[in-house]
Amino acid sequence: MERRRLGMRSFVQEKSYGSVKVFWLDRERLLQALEEKAAELLATFPEVLAVVLFGSLARGEATPRSDADLLLLVGEAPPFLERPGRYLPLFADLGFPVDLFVYTPKEAEANPLARRALAEGRVLAERKG
Repeated sequence: MERRRLGMRSFVQEKSYGSVKVFWLDRERLLQALEEKAAELLATFPEVLAVVLFGSLARGEATPRSDADLLLLVGEAPPFLERPGRYLPLFADLGFPVDLFVYTPKEAEANPLARRALAEGRVLAERKG
């Protein structure tokens, strides 16, 4: 499998029962890996204030075809469309798809998606002080 050759972790588990294959998401392992990546984001990028997981994975409804939706709050930000590209390379070896939504706190207050993510999401890491 391509992921194994590249040394990437797979969070999708598989079990065969005769001719039937069952797939499921190892949510706890994935959450732990995302928390590690969130801490790495804060250590690497001083402008990152917080990393919040939201969507189906945060709600416990994710399937093997889901992705991880992450809201990043940043103090200083490049142009809006350039933001995800700055942080996505850190997730390249995760072995699970990630969608990044990067906002300043002021932008997040004005954006319904970001407000909902902050209200209902799970904080993976945040800068203290």
